[in-house]
Amino acid sequence: MALTKAQVREILSAAGVDKEHMSDAVEKIIDGHVASVNALREEIDTYKETAGKLADVQKELEAAQTELSASKNDKWELKYKAIKEDFEAYKAQQSQKDAHAAKEAAYRALLKAAGISEKRLESVLRVSDVDGVELNEKGEVADAKDRLKSLKEEWADFIETREIQGAQISTPPDGAGGGRTMTKEQILAIKDTGERQRAMARNLDLFGIKGKE
Repeated sequence: MALTKAQVREILSAAGVDKEHMSDAVEKIIDGHVASVNALREEIDTYKETAGKLADVQKELEAAQTELSASKNDKWELKYKAIKEDFEAYKAQQSQKDAHAAKEAAYRALLKAAGISEKRLESVLRVSDVDGVELNEKGEVADAKDRLKSLKEEWADFIETREIQGAQISTPPDGAGGGRTMTKEQILAIKDTGERQRAMARNLDLFGIKGKE
């Protein structure tokens, strides 16, 4: 409610202010009142403005909080994806290594079956397409028969050839029907004493000794 001059004059009269000073006092009080009212209005406007800014600040704060949460989620999601990708790559690498090892072992066995020299196995493996080999359910080379033939032709120079010799007979037996199979010189060349003596006993006539009749 606005303060009027009449109200001020009435208050001042009741307070004992004389007429000589009444007008001046009324003006001062009214001016002071107006100034106070204006100040209050400015303060109210400031509060309103501050309240409006506060609402804007609150909105900005909420937006920032939302953005921060999203940023954290994105960061952890990216980290999770990176770890998962590394793990999948590691599993694929290990699987590839295991598959290569299995194929190499099967192919090595096939090379041995082809007769490739043990000294040449590593050299042949290094230049062979081991990863291109297909294995069957038993873990063996699937087309082993065809590959074996091909390997023998391709690596013929690396295939070992072994000669099988019969057991050496130092003292051949006498021929059947009394036929002589050893000479005196051959008997004397026998290094084993017991065996040499037995051969001499079977051929006494070679040494000028007659057997019992």
